[in-house]
Formats: sequence, C-alpha cells, structure tokens
Amino acid sequence: MGPSPLRQSLSISGRPFEEWAACGLVAVIALCVCLQVFSRYVLNIGLVWTEDAAMFAMTWAVYFGAAMAVHEKFHVRMMATVMVLPYRAAWFVTFLSDLIWAAFLVFMMFYGWEYLELLWRQQTVIASMNIDAKWIQTIIVIGNGLMLYRLFEAYWFWWRGDRKGFPTVDNEEAPDL
Repeated sequence: MGPSPLRQSLSISGRPFEEWAACGLVAVIALCVCLQVFSRYVLNIGLVWTEDAAMFAMTWAVYFGAAMAVHEKFHVRMMATVMVLPYRAAWFVTFLSDLIWAAFLVFMMFYGWEYLELLWRQQTVIASMNIDAKWIQTIIVIGNGLMLYRLFEAYWFWWRGDRKGFPTVDNEEAPDL
C-alpha cells in the first residue's frame, strides 16, 4: 500500500512541496546576489530590483522552510524540560504547546488576511520592481496556512497510525515511552 492521498497532496517526487519551493527561492536569492555583484563591479551599473527580489525571495523561503520543518518534525521545540516529565505529562505539555501554536497560526492568518484586504483597497507598488505589494505579502497567509496544514497532518497520521511517541516531535527526542 503506497502513501496516502493526503500525504501525496502537497508533494513532488516524494518530497514536500515546501522543500522544492524553498530550494528554488534560495536559488533565486543566490542568482539575484550574483547578478547584483556582477552588474555593479563588472558592468559598473546597479540593478536596484535585485535587492528587493532577494529580500522577498528570502521572506518566502523562510515561510516555506518553516512549513517544511513542521512536516519533517525539525521545527524548533524546547524538549529539555519536557523530557524529564513522565510520559503522559510530557504528551500533555507537547499537545498544549501545539494547540497554542495552532491558535497563533490562525491568529496570524486572520490578521494577515486583514492586512491583505487593506493592501487590496490601497495599491502599494514596490517601485524597484513595479509589483503591487499585495502579491508579495500573501506569504503571510500562505505560509501560516501551510504550517497549520502540516501540523494537523502530523496529528492526523499519528492518530491513524500506531499512536506511539509524539505527533509533532521526532521520536528520538521524545521522552522514554
């Protein structure tokens, strides 16, 4: 039996979509920086748009990388204190922290959406690239939505599986079972 349709829904060639997006965006950053250095020092001209393009690509890469970290269970988590707790208490603390995190992601999506609505009403053009800022800022909602999706996905697969360990923590870091 192959991977479930939910697991495949956001993957390309067996790797999370976010990984491909983040890697592509890091390549864009490298290309923009190299282009800027070449144009400035070899051609003696400054390309204004490359700095903004690299900055926006970095912002998008960070959000995609964060969603990928949730998928791969590599996101930052302070487990030192949790690891000394008994298993049930550790599981409860981990679940509670994930619940608070999910609430924060929903909060960010809600206010990110309000911010985008403001940008839709009032055009804000990024002068160096002649792009409306609303397109760049959509990553606030997209990135937090992807992280929330991956968080729920981790619990979904944990619930449907053997329910051993912790849903969002690499089991090597989890307290003794």
